[in-house]
Amino acid sequence: MSGTQAITTALKGLLRKSGITYAHAADALDLSEASIKRLFAEQSFTLQRIETLTKLAGAELTDLVRLSDDQQERVEELSAEVEQELAKDPLLLLCAICVINRYRFNEVLELYRFDQHDLQRLFIRLDRLNIIELLEENRYRMRLSRGFHWRKGGAIESYFVNSIFSGFFDKKLIRDKSHFRFAWGTVTPETAQRFLERLRVLYDEFNEAADRDSRLPLDQRNGSGMMLAFRHDWEPEEFANMRKP
Repeated sequence: MSGTQAITTALKGLLRKSGITYAHAADALDLSEASIKRLFAEQSFTLQRIETLTKLAGAELTDLVRLSDDQQERVEELSAEVEQELAKDPLLLLCAICVINRYRFNEVLELYRFDQHDLQRLFIRLDRLNIIELLEENRYRMRLSRGFHWRKGGAIESYFVNSIFSGFFDKKLIRDKSHFRFAWGTVTPETAQRFLERLRVLYDEFNEAADRDSRLPLDQRNGSGMMLAFRHDWEPEEFANMRKP
């Protein structure tokens, strides 16, 4: 679906949800009802008319853009080949992580030691990998869906797992009791399943919150990581070695 199609579809849905009929839209734009229907059919709205109808529905243009993004096809998972290309180039992976977190081009320049031309080339590569759609003046539109996730057991997940064990679980984290918890006990399979479901819910809540917060200015956000793990078949190796055959 093209950008124009997505905007038109989102606008039609917004009006329908707000109870706005073609007749209401015609009155707001001082046009005939037939003209309104033709505008929708031909997808030939001007920006001013789109803004007028969006306000008529009690919304803002930013709301309409967000809805139109949902109308377009989005990538939920990258191919194994694309993940491999990201994993073997740390600068490209860093750039991908930045755009996934909605960093603007200039914000990436301010935070990291990138040359402007080198960063532009990285953005072009992200466009070719179908992660972003590169626009004028180094702006971009995400091609990844809100439900995007790295491949299970893929190159990027492996990269982060290695980073977790080498840097995430350091002494500072373990000393800070407000951020680190560990529990071990014996539970039934049914209890284990309940905890697994709760972990999935918490994982989804974190991703949804990160998506919402990504629209805030960068100086109001910090890079954050959350590690969730549960094993129903584990005990410390020293204990396991003491078990009778």
